[in-house]
Amino acid sequence: MPLTDPTYQRLKRLQVWTGAVPVGLFLLSHLATNARAIAGARVFDDTAHTIWRIPYLVAVEIVLIALPMLLHVMLGIVLGLSPQAAGDARGYPRPWMLVAQRASGFFLVVYVIFHISATRLSLARLSGDTHLFDMTARTLSNPFMLVFHIAGVLAAAFHFGNGLPALAGPWGLDRGARGQAQAQRIGLGATIVLALVGLCALFAFVNPAFRFLSPRAAVAP
Repeated sequence: MPLTDPTYQRLKRLQVWTGAVPVGLFLLSHLATNARAIAGARVFDDTAHTIWRIPYLVAVEIVLIALPMLLHVMLGIVLGLSPQAAGDARGYPRPWMLVAQRASGFFLVVYVIFHISATRLSLARLSGDTHLFDMTARTLSNPFMLVFHIAGVLAAAFHFGNGLPALAGPWGLDRGARGQAQAQRIGLGATIVLALVGLCALFAFVNPAFRFLSPRAAVAP
């Protein structure tokens, strides 16, 4: 798709901004909610129920989550098909990082669609089942589904962390070798932390050993 260079730059800034701010904040909040699984089923379900009681939740999800995410994906497609994309690797010190960013983004589109259909829009959820912890545990008891969700968590952590240096590039925040190295360290740190949090949350659904903060039953004297 032909774009003028100024238009490409403006769309690039908007694309990385939507990925780092609205979509990124949703990722952080979503992982934080899932991490409540390490405190056990009751704490996790109580957290989910609190979120479900937010006024105008559907409107909030559409305006603050779905639309920015859709805009991020659509801009990624438009920019990826433009002639400028072949030579634009700002923020990525190695070519494979840009390729991996695009590949992980494509996988996440598939993963997010499946994840929403299996949770928010699942038959059990729509029929009134409010035991989200048990629903998720049943899903993850399937080894294939567990591996698929592990891949989704790792892809999301990598896509966000690897995208932070790209955010610095178009916005001119990585000027010089020192700025570039700092952006890359922040991105790597974010990837590792988010991956660990996400994986611990996943394993907490299927293995009680990962429910570190779950209340312990009182021992009779």
